[in-house]
Amino acid sequence: MLLAGIQVLGLLSCLLIAKSTAAVAFADVPSVPLSNAAVAGLRMPVIGLGTWAYGFPGEKWNDTIGGITAGQFIKLGGRRIDGALGYGDQAGVGKGILASGIERSELFVTSKIPCYGYNETLKNVDEALSTLNMSYVDLLLIHWPYSKSKVFTTDPNCKPDTAASAKTCRQSVWRALEAVFRSGRARAIGVSNFEQNHLQDILDMADALVPAVNQVEFHPYWHEDDLVAFCQKRNITYNSYSPLSCPDWAPKTHFWSKKHGALDEDVVMQAAKAHGKTPAQVVIRWAWQQGVVVNPRTYSTQHMAENLAVFDFELSAAEMAAISSIKPPKLNKVCPDPHKDP
Repeated sequence: MLLAGIQVLGLLSCLLIAKSTAAVAFADVPSVPLSNAAVAGLRMPVIGLGTWAYGFPGEKWNDTIGGITAGQFIKLGGRRIDGALGYGDQAGVGKGILASGIERSELFVTSKIPCYGYNETLKNVDEALSTLNMSYVDLLLIHWPYSKSKVFTTDPNCKPDTAASAKTCRQSVWRALEAVFRSGRARAIGVSNFEQNHLQDILDMADALVPAVNQVEFHPYWHEDDLVAFCQKRNITYNSYSPLSCPDWAPKTHFWSKKHGALDEDVVMQAAKAHGKTPAQVVIRWAWQQGVVVNPRTYSTQHMAENLAVFDFELSAAEMAAISSIKPPKLNKVCPDPHKDP
């Protein structure tokens, strides 16, 4: 019943907004140029749509919801969809993109693959593209810097459950991504959840391409300012996931006193009131004023529209500092901490 309701509301919302958003072009969407391992001139929209949820007690996504929501976001003017092979809804997301009627060249699609080995990476890329029904993605990321999985690997650099092979495996998988990039099946390549030591393993490789993007958890409760500076110094675009502190899920599972996490913090709500914006818009703007692009996940068309409307106001230096200085709860990170991975 819930899914049916979402479908009906989604279709109605699409009909209501399609007329006013049909003319939105990629060139009109705020974006940043990608450097390093990216084709010349490639730009990444500042606001994307995340397409994976943690499930109960928050949103639960599948192919049906992924397809509907991707289509809604595109009709609202969104031009970047963030997904991954392991999300379990990539086929639906691909169908939603195709059904939107927007030319593929007008969209920016991200996918991620696990760190399993060179040949395994090439196979996973084939699977990701097949699942999306696309010949290329705009951005391909290594999903996590280390995998403890016992999956069969043909790569001697990626012995399962061997911490000593973490570095060599990362480097081997990066070589595979370089091959994918040069083949044209990814217009840019990068990493996700990489800390400085993980990135350094890539930077230390002879003649290696530098990642174009590092997608990392980033919100007022968890912001690694040193890592942001490290990446930006090297022209690695910093991309935030869970930019709103996952307000539908983490407050309940992490026992936060704030019902909606960082969105309910006093300094955030005060800034929202001062600018006539929502707390979510304030937090997204806080990230963007630091040069951080975001992909909040939601299947609410109202929230999607709000997330896209953050370019007509500016937070003051005092407001920025106040949000950055929020004292986080004891359990302040939504995802596991990659600092603990070798």
